[in-house]
Amino acid sequence: MTALMKIQTFIQAYAQAISSILECDVTVVDNQLIRVAGTGNYAFEVGNTIAHAKFFHEILKTGKCGIITNAAEDPSCIGCEKRAYCKELADLAYPIFKDEIVVGVISIVAFEEGQRESLLKNRGKLEEFLKYMTMLLESKLYTAEARDRLEQQLQVVHDDKKGWSFVGKSQKMQEAIAIGCKVAKSGSTVFLRGESGTGKEIMAKMIHGLSQRRDKLMISINCAAIPENLVESELFGYEEGAFTGAKKKGAIGKFELADKSTIFLDEIGDMPLHVQTKLLRVLQENKLERIGGHKQIPIDIRVICATNKNIEQMVQEGTFREDLYYRLNIIPIELPPLRTRKEDIPPLVEHYIEYYNLKLSKHVQGVTAEVMQTLVNYNWPGNVRELKNIIEYLANIVESEEVQLSDLPDHIVLRSTKGYDAWSLNKIMDEYEKRVLSNLIKEDDSVEEKEKLAETLQISRATLYRKLKKHNLL
Repeated sequence: MTALMKIQTFIQAYAQAISSILECDVTVVDNQLIRVAGTGNYAFEVGNTIAHAKFFHEILKTGKCGIITNAAEDPSCIGCEKRAYCKELADLAYPIFKDEIVVGVISIVAFEEGQRESLLKNRGKLEEFLKYMTMLLESKLYTAEARDRLEQQLQVVHDDKKGWSFVGKSQKMQEAIAIGCKVAKSGSTVFLRGESGTGKEIMAKMIHGLSQRRDKLMISINCAAIPENLVESELFGYEEGAFTGAKKKGAIGKFELADKSTIFLDEIGDMPLHVQTKLLRVLQENKLERIGGHKQIPIDIRVICATNKNIEQMVQEGTFREDLYYRLNIIPIELPPLRTRKEDIPPLVEHYIEYYNLKLSKHVQGVTAEVMQTLVNYNWPGNVRELKNIIEYLANIVESEEVQLSDLPDHIVLRSTKGYDAWSLNKIMDEYEKRVLSNLIKEDDSVEEKEKLAETLQISRATLYRKLKKHNLL
């Protein structure tokens, strides 16, 4: 499908509007010479290949405006299969560009003598008019392309539960989920609070997925990941020439892309103060103005924002606007850290083992009781995200059916409050020795390499071999 055909509905309405203004018929064809839009008799030929291809083919080839002043005598019409009964008297055509490549043609068609005379008399003005109309079409093509690209990257949520899931039955998490489900169908702003890795983005996807806006793309933006001088242009877009380095045709912002949908502003506590001011105005007026622009663009969006910072303290310190805080904090939802809902760790471990078995074609059956005790008693500063990463690591390195304590990373075991509970000192030392040696020795190490390792560890070669044999590392 050509770029113009992807926005055919818009172009058809566009052609009808121009036709009403000029009181002439209008048609648009793509670079495959297929009619994308048309008014009058041509409205019934949309989707068909045009007959007078020679004239339009020349426009597509040269990228220059062209005109047929008298269809009965014009060389472009000679040989046309419809010439004998064609009712066109004159035709003024202008190329449509995208990335400086001709992607189609828009033309004004005269079927009456009065229309032909008006077209010829006002040719210069009409060419200028078509020039600006094609620029607007080009802008629409860029917008459509941006939407398609984001849809591919973010995978649109099409059903109620696709793209989000919560594992575990802890009371605190169930309370947060219940609030999210309850407010999903409203258009009110939601403020998600919680430490990094607690599932704020998943909660945002759930709320959007259960809302009446779920058929449209939820636009996500991480305010902390964008350079401070680019945040405003990313959110609200900019016009051509708005600043040094701006794209030739300007750019649409994330708020415009989220029209009729949901925008998720992650890490909003990192948003610069000057952008906070403009965001407040946009939320109050439901309109935005691109950087360097003068036109107010109406938008209909639902805002979900998230932060792991103490916003109240930031308000007191003057680094976050108080009025914006009250505008955003309409429905606050607190997501508990994993260390306060330890009962969810076993089902989370099982869930991610199953997930990575499928994703990585592995066959890990589970974890030993010692491993589960260690995982439960670890504090998980990175929350669910850290747990997920640990299970992915284990799925990649574990060769047995069950995850053993020796498979866990050192920091998990050593920082777990009961990881070595009921172990003797000798057993703990043996376990640690095995970890050290397994990291230093390779299965295919030569005798010379093992001798060098023994020298590095300041033990004899015989002692090294004895320890390797003890820990099944030979």
